Amino acid sequence: PQWMMTCPTAPVLTTRCMSVELYDAAVESVKDLFSRLDPTCTASECPTADLGGCILRMAGHDFMDYNGKGDGKGGADACTDMDDGDNAGLPECLYRGEFDGKVSLNDAYALFCDKISLADFIVLAAEAVMVHFALGETKELLAAGFKSNFRYGRTTAFEGCQYSVGVLPSPADSCEAVDTVFNDNMGLNWTLSAALMGVHTLGRADVKNSGYDGWWTTPEKARRFGHGYFVNIYAAGWCHEMNVNSCPDEAEAEGDCVKKHQWQRCDVKRAEKGQAHEMMLNTDLCLAYMDQSGGDGSLKAGEDNCCAWVHTNVAPDSTVNTGDFDVTGIIAANDNFFCNLECNEIDPDTGVLYNCGKDNNAQSRKELEACCAFADGAPDCRSTGLAASRGPGGPAEEDVRRFAEDELYWADMFLIAWTKAIENGFEGSLKALGNCQ
Repeated sequence: PQWMMTCPTAPVLTTRCMSVELYDAAVESVKDLFSRLDPTCTASECPTADLGGCILRMAGHDFMDYNGKGDGKGGADACTDMDDGDNAGLPECLYRGEFDGKVSLNDAYALFCDKISLADFIVLAAEAVMVHFALGETKELLAAGFKSNFRYGRTTAFEGCQYSVGVLPSPADSCEAVDTVFNDNMGLNWTLSAALMGVHTLGRADVKNSGYDGWWTTPEKARRFGHGYFVNIYAAGWCHEMNVNSCPDEAEAEGDCVKKHQWQRCDVKRAEKGQAHEMMLNTDLCLAYMDQSGGDGSLKAGEDNCCAWVHTNVAPDSTVNTGDFDVTGIIAANDNFFCNLECNEIDPDTGVLYNCGKDNNAQSRKELEACCAFADGAPDCRSTGLAASRGPGGPAEEDVRRFAEDELYWADMFLIAWTKAIENGFEGSLKALGNCQ
């Protein structure tokens, strides 16, 4: 997207030198963009989360075209196929201006385009966004980690990036796409791939951009960069949602559109939690769950009509759900709620005690009824979180569980995955801040 951006002078294609002071100034310029936006965050409008999510999306779509198994081209070079439908909406936050043209990343980039390449700036901007929206110890860990790990010297691919055409992972392909793009091409493993998917905590999907619709967490949590995405995978119940983009059969047959299927929350009281529509893509939920038949392991909303949920008591000494899948920390991270009911409280609607962690059939039945309330009797998706005999779940089910219960552990793994992703293709050519030799 270099051609999209404006620079008052000729932009540099490779950063010649980046001091700590220059890095800090660039980071602050990105953070300042958010001070110009309305801080209001509702189910329909959340400008800060939308801008932050868009900048992260640009950075991710940029480095996901790296092909370490092939010609080694691609990576974080500020060149991606802007004609790809999956990149719809990026021009608005890059240069056209979001929210009536008020803010774009170009506003910050133009201040440094004579010193910092766009390839380096997009990486730096994404890191600034993540730190800006993180809290507490996570914020401190990420800020220190990003700064100490940052290496400059990426060359912007000004033209000729045909290698980026058609390589983004399609949510329709579920974990097969994650395995190909993240593990095979980018050199990650399932733990690091799952950690990297945590960027979905920030922002939302929009039908007009991707064909998918909804928030990965609540709108308020969608502007906090943390482990909320992983918490939501296990602290909520999920069932499929078909044809989200309302693509008619005739139009699909003519090739005018493709039906998009996703996962939506289907736990009790869903409609009472406000108007925000929470969802997961196949590429999200497949990390933790498998289709109900245990077939190829790739959970797909368009093919698998099952309810994805877990019990609160799956332990070696359980008389009901034998296994080893502790969700105590996940419930704590979810403000003591599980599938939209408060644990160890009497449900005001039914007068029944919702006793999370209780080892009996009655509680297991309550959890099923709560988590799969809108699943219309669909069978369970496979998960070790139901019982050892009901697994295995997805290829990263234990990683997702650990990330959900321990935000700092996730942040540690995320830093490793992120650093690998942004340095692919530039090994040996990048320099530490302040090293200008």
